[in-house]
Amino acid sequence: MDSRPAEPTPRDALRLPSPATLRMLGACVGIALAVVTAVAGGAPGFLERSLYDLAVSRLLPPVPPSADLVLVEVDDRALATLGERWPLSRATWARAFQALAAQRPAAVAVDVVFDQPGPRDALELGEDLLEALRRSGLMEQPAGAELAANLETRLRARDGDARLAEAISEGHGVVLGAAALTEDVPVMPPLADGALGTPLPLPAQALRLQAREVAGSIAPLRMAARGSGTLNMLVDGDGVIRRYPYAVGVSGQAWPSLALATALHLMPERAEPLRALAALDQGAPLMRLPRPNWLPRLSLADLLHADPRSVGLDLALRGKTVFVGVTATGLHGQSTLPGQVAVPGVEIHAFALDNLRSGRLMRSSGVVALVGVLETAAVLLAFTWRCRRARTSSAVLQWGLGLAVLHTALVAWLASDPGWVIPLVPAWLGLTLISLVDAASRAQEMGRQRGALRRLFIRYPQASIPDSTQRTSKQPSTPDKTT
Repeated sequence: MDSRPAEPTPRDALRLPSPATLRMLGACVGIALAVVTAVAGGAPGFLERSLYDLAVSRLLPPVPPSADLVLVEVDDRALATLGERWPLSRATWARAFQALAAQRPAAVAVDVVFDQPGPRDALELGEDLLEALRRSGLMEQPAGAELAANLETRLRARDGDARLAEAISEGHGVVLGAAALTEDVPVMPPLADGALGTPLPLPAQALRLQAREVAGSIAPLRMAARGSGTLNMLVDGDGVIRRYPYAVGVSGQAWPSLALATALHLMPERAEPLRALAALDQGAPLMRLPRPNWLPRLSLADLLHADPRSVGLDLALRGKTVFVGVTATGLHGQSTLPGQVAVPGVEIHAFALDNLRSGRLMRSSGVVALVGVLETAAVLLAFTWRCRRARTSSAVLQWGLGLAVLHTALVAWLASDPGWVIPLVPAWLGLTLISLVDAASRAQEMGRQRGALRRLFIRYPQASIPDSTQRTSKQPSTPDKTT
């Protein structure tokens, strides 16, 4: 009898890990995806952006409209009525700010950067003529003095930058736009001093949006205004804007966005809480979206041509926070939000201000991201443990569906109530992988048991046939009886 050990068969060499190990690997895949999502900045991850957009735009309750926000828009009708092209002249802007100042709004946030001075060719010629009159001595005569005074008055009237600065200073809390110079921002001249005012006391290096330099309006306009705020947006890889950057880091300093700068002007007594809210999620929390066309609108043409004593104009603007921006076709940024396309940037700044002052911000990083990883791990490990104790595949399926429903309900509640956005897909993926592994292992075990039973029933009948033959051959033969 050969006592040598049997050679390993190819099936033994390719033996798969145990079902428990495979289930744990499936759970690890889901947990690893949750960790990657947390490290990348928080939910939604790249696999769940479409689900997030659907939930935010269709399932979550929209932000209720605010009665104290108004949009003064440079629309197609305003350009046609004024007979101008974009950008508007400084004289038109000066008239607009004077008309707004007459209605005494609470604040005016301007989604425009006046980074270039107005045309000065005629002004320089007039200033040269005025200087020549002074040197010639003609101003000592009455006619020369009158001519010089008339020329100086007309020059002041034609100095668009001076008129605009005067109109801004007469206004009530005008906040101008600025731009953080990132890779996706058109080339603009940076500020010589690199400062928009007083930087925010926030950790600049921890902010999501970082820039090399910052550009803003020319110095006379910035000094006349109450502040400036950046107009930048954070665009995801699929072209959708889901986060609003309330602050941007520039060379170790933090500068406010237009929404945050306006909020700080309106509510100086709440400066600390507002800055704390703006710093959530590295300065760019997820946005709660309003309904389309939620913001009351007023065309710039109506503002300029209406009677300043109009009751309707007074009701529309007095005491309100006014956002001014361009919405004309082809001129405003074609921003895409979850479930909304071609949204003007000025509207995004408006509801970002509304979200900030009401505290309706959605978080997904930091502690929230850690909660998401732990919740995903708890769901998957619980399912792995139940799979080992379940007797049938139907019981495993019931537990998987139950945990998936429970996980989805928890994610929905956290997003709608406290505004915590945790990953949804990693737990779904882990539950699916564990279910497939469990089903495959149970099918393999059932096949192995069937094979063993088949071999057992085949072996014993074959062994019993020769025995019965031998017993038959040993019996004595009896002669046939004849009648």
